Amino acid sequence: MTRSHPESAPNIAALASALADPTRVMICTSLLDGRAWTLTELSRALAVPMSSASEHASILIERGVLAERRQGRHRYVQLASADIACWLEYTGALAGERVESAPTLAAKTRDRHLLEARTCYRHIAGRLGVQIWAAVTARGWVDDTATVTEAGVAGFAKVWGIDVASMASGSRPLTRRCLDWTERRTHLGGWLGDAVCEEFLDRTWITRRRSSRALTLTSTGRDELDWILDTEVTQL
Repeated sequence: MTRSHPESAPNIAALASALADPTRVMICTSLLDGRAWTLTELSRALAVPMSSASEHASILIERGVLAERRQGRHRYVQLASADIACWLEYTGALAGERVESAPTLAAKTRDRHLLEARTCYRHIAGRLGVQIWAAVTARGWVDDTATVTEAGVAGFAKVWGIDVASMASGSRPLTRRCLDWTERRTHLGGWLGDAVCEEFLDRTWITRRRSSRALTLTSTGRDELDWILDTEVTQL
């Protein structure tokens, strides 16, 4: 007897089909920097025709992966939600083998920067993101269930000026274990992950790279975060 599950299967299939094209995957990973991009910017960054970028973006919007915003004659697109961003990062980690970039020095350099540090929507991913998770768990600020401890409430406030208590009433999870696409280990997501990224940017410990979601750790950042960079990464 054939069994069907109409309440879930069609939606899952539609969402999966949205990522069944390499160009649409590249559009989504570009938008993991958390910002809204114009179609012109995406077309130039990915070196695809404007008509192709527009067609693929429309499919992603229809499937609920992207959200569209119009301002004047410009059409902006961005990831529909933080949940979509985490799903993309997690799916990338499960996919295993990475799609190699073109064999140019610029492409290899861009890949190296993304591996070192990048944004996963609004929080920090890559090697630096994994080190942050390892450091805050090693200090007992966040436990194995991704719950902020009493020591963590005090630590985040004292060291980085982040008021965890004020975030606890939000609709999004305060913390989330986000499986890193390249490191295959946990980095810190949720509201707290966003707040850490924002704080580091405000203090210029990290800066954004132009036309990329890669982040640069500044010399000041290296000094201030030396205890994080020295933490051994052992947990998944």
